Amino acid sequence: MMWSISWAILTVCLLAMAVGAVELVRNGKPKASIVAPSEGPPSYAAEVLLNYVERMSGAKLPFVPEDQTVKGTKVVIRVRKGAAKLDGFRIRTSKDTVVVEASIPRGCVYGAYALLEEIGCRFYGPEPLGVVIPKKKTISVRDGLDILKEPAFENRLPSFGGPELNACWGFNFTGHSRNQKRQELIKRIGLKTWRWGHIWPEIVERQFFPDGRPPEKMDYSDKQDWLPADEKGTRRYNGETLCFSNPDTFKWFVENAVNWVLTNCPDADYISMWSADTATLALCQCEKCQAKGWSPTDWYLHIHNEIWRLLKVRGFKGVFGWIAYHGSEEPPQQVKLLEFGRDMDLLYAPRPRGASMHGPITNEHSVNVAYRENIQGWRKYLGNFKGTRTVFEYYFDLVLLGHLPAGRTFLIPKPEGMKEEMRFYLAQGFNGFFDCDPPSVFFPDPLLKWLYRKLLWDVNLDIEAAKRDFFQNYYGPAARIVREVRDEVEKLMFEEIKWPMWSPAHYADRPIKRLRELEAKLDEAIEKVGDDEILKQRIRVMKLWVHYCALAKESEYHIKITREGKKGREVELSIRKLFEENRDFLVKTGLLTEGDVRFLAESVVNYNLTIYFGGR
Repeated sequence: MMWSISWAILTVCLLAMAVGAVELVRNGKPKASIVAPSEGPPSYAAEVLLNYVERMSGAKLPFVPEDQTVKGTKVVIRVRKGAAKLDGFRIRTSKDTVVVEASIPRGCVYGAYALLEEIGCRFYGPEPLGVVIPKKKTISVRDGLDILKEPAFENRLPSFGGPELNACWGFNFTGHSRNQKRQELIKRIGLKTWRWGHIWPEIVERQFFPDGRPPEKMDYSDKQDWLPADEKGTRRYNGETLCFSNPDTFKWFVENAVNWVLTNCPDADYISMWSADTATLALCQCEKCQAKGWSPTDWYLHIHNEIWRLLKVRGFKGVFGWIAYHGSEEPPQQVKLLEFGRDMDLLYAPRPRGASMHGPITNEHSVNVAYRENIQGWRKYLGNFKGTRTVFEYYFDLVLLGHLPAGRTFLIPKPEGMKEEMRFYLAQGFNGFFDCDPPSVFFPDPLLKWLYRKLLWDVNLDIEAAKRDFFQNYYGPAARIVREVRDEVEKLMFEEIKWPMWSPAHYADRPIKRLRELEAKLDEAIEKVGDDEILKQRIRVMKLWVHYCALAKESEYHIKITREGKKGREVELSIRKLFEENRDFLVKTGLLTEGDVRFLAESVVNYNLTIYFGGR
């Protein structure tokens, strides 16, 4: 009798669960169809959904073109005007239907990935370690679901990955390509393309042609009056600029810049053309140039205006941007933007701020105060600006952060700081964001890069809830131990090493000893995950990172406490050895590339050897 009651209760519970969900797969068999257009981004979204559902359950859901009638449970992917702002999306469920819709086709792709997250997948970073695909024989979506997601930043530009990864991670741009297959893929996903860089030197060095034939090296031997003059009036080639007060020079440079665009990226959606990567613009100092009384940014935007004017005449349809960076950092004093900057973009790149090493831009550190004032200067200059504004930040940039223990170990910026900064930039009128982060690693795990991408969509993100989601899904049964270790490591890496009143061996090296203890603690985490090789690899990477942190802290100890260059040098060489010996494993995880490992083993180590320990 009691067994009969128990089975009855179980049956009622199972029925209740079934009523509250839309089944896609049951016991490894398809229970729903995917209904979508046969072409374009919604079709790609359907393909994404079909692929991952099959990887989860083994079931191949039928695909039905939208113009055909389908009975039974279905997932409808469609474009509907007013579904969401920008390229956002909405997901709704009712009875036997799941609807993924967007106002523009690309939004359907983001909606498909969001639906996959709803059923358990996670896309933290590159495969194999960065993606979580749970194995389920039965897959359902809860009934009554209503998710509306609209990006905080309209334009989201990636620093890593191809079109498929960029779409998966919520970016709406990808790098421009001349490869036909890549172009077709980009079009199918619906991404926009960008191309930018310090292009002026290339324009000075070579002649480009409107018909796109290979450029030729410029010969200035009979054009000495085109070359920039120094303070003494001597004209010489500097590879960066020309004498722009010379009408012939100016006309040639503008036409050559336009030909560069038409040769390299005539169909790009966004181009930003920059001067040389130097602290100042090496402008001509001749009397005519000086007589203008223009600032470097005045000259830059004067030239930029004319390039933009000619590009439009030649039929370019994209956005043309300029950069506020180093020599063009200060707002112009006299030159106004062409047509109030219509179809132009301000790319604001506060590189000397040091990649948030002084905390978020909203704090009272003198460097951050200076850049807030600089932004206000640009806002005043822009006035009735008709274009867009994009932030070019330097989060995780080891070129800037590699000399700091917390920086070289990928703990700067803190997610709370990113959140505060993004909210600040939005309030200042910026609607685009890019992060320059050489190298583009996901080491020791994709947590911070994933939070960065989430913040591009939601600047009110609950960071603590997002962290819980990450650790639970990425580390499984070992989540608690790994979280405790990672949190304590972060605290120790930011802890200042100081010379105490007593023997330094008594106190100052305590963080190093504790970091080594935490490394050993991760062996407990490995025992928690049993035979799951993916989880073991994730924890092994974390263990390597903690070892790296201990060495980085030990290097700091010799810099600030012992001042023993020989020992400090040995520690830096141990860091190099750590990455070189684990190169194959790290690359295999997908979290680092060969170039990333080389950057950490060579560039960062060499920098610290040179600055602190007497050279390479």
